[in-house]
Amino acid sequence: MRKIVAAVLVLLIVAAAWWYVSPIWTLRAMRDAAKDHDAARLSAYVDYPALREDLKADMGRYVMSEAAKHSGDAGSKLGAVIATAFLGPVIDAAVSPQGVEAMFAAENRKDFQAPKPVPVTAGDDPIIERDGFDSFRVHGKDASKGALVFHRSGLGWKLVGVDLPASDR
Repeated sequence: MRKIVAAVLVLLIVAAAWWYVSPIWTLRAMRDAAKDHDAARLSAYVDYPALREDLKADMGRYVMSEAAKHSGDAGSKLGAVIATAFLGPVIDAAVSPQGVEAMFAAENRKDFQAPKPVPVTAGDDPIIERDGFDSFRVHGKDASKGALVFHRSGLGWKLVGVDLPASDR
């Protein structure tokens, strides 16, 4: 009986350690893959279909909320409709393993100028906020500036969404 209790206790400790440490391992592995320009290794940590759908929904809401701020302007409504029509194909092309490879290839060109940093960043001291057993978010000190959303995939984690920063306009 003691062996069973000890085995259960060991399993609980291992599960708790995995729950605490595995997000950190995932983030470090993603960072290292990005630094090494290894698109295949980085892509292993991304659920592209889920990430694309999340970005399409978030960007669509953003475009529509910006258009609503200019409700009297017919041009802004037309612009919002056109922008939402283009969002899907642009996100589909950019948020893919091929998009990551193209980004790394562009960075290797001598004439490449880096674009503005992505607004969602956790900086050097990321904060991991767990949303239960199957999900966590990573953000910087100011969570209103956005977060990366991960869901459990087997015993690992995959990036499935981005919480965009709140619009302050």
